Amino acid sequence: MQRGPYDRDMAADPLWEGFVAAMHTFGHAVERRSRYGDKPALALDGREIAHREAPGLIDLRITGAGWSQIKAQYAGDPAVHRDPSRRDWIEVRLSGPADLERLGDLLATAMACNR
Repeated sequence: MQRGPYDRDMAADPLWEGFVAAMHTFGHAVERRSRYGDKPALALDGREIAHREAPGLIDLRITGAGWSQIKAQYAGDPAVHRDPSRRDWIEVRLSGPADLERLGDLLATAMACNR
């Protein structure tokens, strides 16, 4: 996996590394520098589908159709925040590996929607 100038910052966030590993179970995404700043991101077919905002805080791209499909399961989850003004992006707040396990269907849906 190719890394950018943000390597040192990423090493300080095992939750990002866990997120990347979890996303890779649902398909192949490329880790790169975000187009939204000097931070790590995941891209699928050249389209940015996630980026790290802060340790444990990730913006995840999910289409409107994808969110409609999964919102009943995750709309009330405290780790998931959707601001309708952000259209295709939701905020995911991870506190530990258990969050990644619980959010598996959300991550799989996001990956599938961005293909």
